[in-house]
Amino acid sequence: MSEQDSSQPELRKAEDREPGELQTAASATEGAQVTPVQAAPPSSSSQNSPLGGVDFQKLLELAKNPSSSLKLQPLTEWIYGAIGAVVGVLGFFIWIWAIQEEIKNELFGGLGNLVFLSLLGFTTPGKYLVIGIFSIALLVGSLTLIGNLLGAKKRSWMEAVTYQGSTQLLFGAGLIVAGLVAFVSLQLSMLLGVILLLINLLLVVTQAEDLHEVGRERRFLFIVYSIAAYMFLLFLVYSVVA
Repeated sequence: MSEQDSSQPELRKAEDREPGELQTAASATEGAQVTPVQAAPPSSSSQNSPLGGVDFQKLLELAKNPSSSLKLQPLTEWIYGAIGAVVGVLGFFIWIWAIQEEIKNELFGGLGNLVFLSLLGFTTPGKYLVIGIFSIALLVGSLTLIGNLLGAKKRSWMEAVTYQGSTQLLFGAGLIVAGLVAFVSLQLSMLLGVILLLINLLLVVTQAEDLHEVGRERRFLFIVYSIAAYMFLLFLVYSVVA
């Protein structure tokens, strides 16, 4: 048998093996393909962060119209109440601090300044911060307790913080502006601050009446009891802190 004839069977075997080897290589290549990398899910800390879901458009709406706080959902949007309360405390602190600093600079500028300073006293700024915190907490607490007693609608503390706390956003920002005005005109700053505080008190009281559905025949008692309790408790806090 010639050498050429003997090599033909081997060529046929090689040709028969090639399709199988090609299929094996193709399947191996497909198995070796890299699985697309999926984006890592956001960390649980970012998902659970209360500030992660804050809508600044909603904050702007609250700053324009505090009564829009009644549209909030306490279970999911309570953070707006917390933000409003913090801004309210900071605004009160900055306003009182600025007034005290200007009165110190104009200590003998007039009898009115001296009287106002005697009411404030030379309290350290940190104590103003404590008074501001207690002021908002006691106001919301008094309105909620008396409202639950005299009103037809009972409200939880989360609802109280959400609805009433978020209304403080506008007034806190206004008090910050009033504090800056103090370095230009002390009297104008005092006037702006007092107006803001009075409007704030009027708003939260009337809003609490609606939230608790206080009847017309009980509104007078609601106003008297809630404001009296608030002022008395705030006086006690001021006496201890100052």
